[in-house]
Amino acid sequence: MRNRVILAALTLAVWIGLKSIDEFVTGPEVLILLSIAVAIMITHSVWLMAAQGRWRRKARKAGLVKQPDGSYVAVTEDSSQPDDAWKPWVDIFIAAKNEQRVIESTIRNFFKVDYDSFYLWVIDDCSTDETPFILERLKVEFPRLRVLRRAYGSCPGKSAALNEALPLSKGEVIAVFDADAYIAPNFFALTLPVLDQDGVGAVQAQKRIFEHQIGVLVDCQASEYAMDTHFQMGRDLIGGAVELRGNGQLIKRAALVDVGGWNNKAITDDLDLSMRLLISNWDVRFCPHAYVWEEGVPTIKGLLRQRRRWAEGSIRRYLDYIFPLNSPTRLSFVERLDTLAFTVYFVVPALMFLEVSSEIMRLSMGVPTYGKFFALISLAVFVVSQLNLFVAIRIYRNKMSFWQTLIHSFQVSSYVYAHWVPVIFVSFCQIIFGKQTSTWHPTEHVGSAQSVFSDAT
Repeated sequence: MRNRVILAALTLAVWIGLKSIDEFVTGPEVLILLSIAVAIMITHSVWLMAAQGRWRRKARKAGLVKQPDGSYVAVTEDSSQPDDAWKPWVDIFIAAKNEQRVIESTIRNFFKVDYDSFYLWVIDDCSTDETPFILERLKVEFPRLRVLRRAYGSCPGKSAALNEALPLSKGEVIAVFDADAYIAPNFFALTLPVLDQDGVGAVQAQKRIFEHQIGVLVDCQASEYAMDTHFQMGRDLIGGAVELRGNGQLIKRAALVDVGGWNNKAITDDLDLSMRLLISNWDVRFCPHAYVWEEGVPTIKGLLRQRRRWAEGSIRRYLDYIFPLNSPTRLSFVERLDTLAFTVYFVVPALMFLEVSSEIMRLSMGVPTYGKFFALISLAVFVVSQLNLFVAIRIYRNKMSFWQTLIHSFQVSSYVYAHWVPVIFVSFCQIIFGKQTSTWHPTEHVGSAQSVFSDAT
C-alpha cells in the first residue's frame, strides 16, 4: 500500500507539473519531460565513460595488462594472496530449491577454490526433487559442506532462506551465490582485498554467462551483462551507488547486522540490500577482474518472468527508500546524483510508452501530433543507449571486430527494447493497481553436461 501511495503521488505530481508547463508552453508536455530525462541520460553516460577512459589510461601508463574481462591487472606468476593479507572466515550461502540439475557441479567447483577458511552452506528451500538426496551424499564427501533444510510453511523467498542461515554461521564475511554459480580458484584472492577497506560493506563480482551456452537469446543476455558491467564499473570509479547482483556478492557480517540482514518482503534481495547498505553509509564496491559464471535463460517465457521480478523489485526499492535516498546526511552528493540518473533509465521507457499512446490518440481524433519532435527524442534515446551498449560489448566482451560489435549491438538493442519497455510498464501497473507485491520465484536452471570453462580458469 505504501509503495502504491508513493508511486501514485509521484505520478500525480508529474501530471500537475506537466499541466503547469502547459500553462506556459503550448505543446507536448510529456515530450518536454522526456527531453529533460534524455539530457540526464546523456550527461550520466558521458560521466561514466570519461571515468573509465581515465582509469584505462592510468592503468596502461602503470604497465598493467588488459584482461579479457576489460580490466587491467598486474600479471605475476603467483596469483595467491600474500602472507599478510586479510584472510577472514567466509561462509558461502547458496539458496537452492529444486536444483538437482546443477547443485552437484556447483558444490564441487566451490571446493576447488584456493581458500581454506570457509564453510559452504546450501539452504534447501523445501525442494521436492532429488536435491536433498544429492546434498546428503555430498556431505559425506565434503566435511565443510553444511546443509540447512527449511521447514515446510517457512516464509518463502531467497531473503528468508538467507536470514535463516545467518545466525548459524560464524564468518566475518558472507558470500552469496546462486545454485548454478561457477567461480575461478582465485576468486577470493581477488575480491577480499577490495572488501578489506574501511567503510566498505560489500563487493560485487562481475557476472558472466557460460560460454558453452549457445543461441541468440543467451548471446544477447551475455551482452546485456557486459552493459551492466560497464555501468557498475563507471559508478564505482565516480564514487556512485554500485549495486549488488545476488550472484557473486560478498558482504561483511558487521554490515549485514547493521542493516538488519535481508528483507524478507523484498522480491529482489540484492537490490534491496544495496539500498539499505547505501543509506546506512556502507560502500558497495565492484570487482571487475573477479567474475562469477551463471546460466543464461534459454526461453522467452523464463526471461520475461525473471525480468518482471527484476523490474518490479528495482522500482519498489526506490519507492521503499525514496526519502533516505534523497537525504544529504545519508548519501554523498555524487551518490545522490548517480542514483537519480540511474532511476531515469527506468522512467524513460514508461514515458515513451505513454507518449506513443498519446500520439495514437491524437491521430485518431484528428488532433495535430508531435511526431517529428517525438522521433527526434526517440532517436536521442536510441543513440545514447546504443553507444553505451557498443562500448560495453567492445570492452567487456572483447571478442568481436568493430563491425561485428556494431551489428551485434543493434541486435541486442532490439532484444532489450522488446522486453524491457513492456516489462517496466507492466511493473508500474502492478505496483499501482495490484493487490499485493508479486510473488518471488527462482530462475529455473536447466543444467548442462557440457562443461567448457576454459575462459574462467
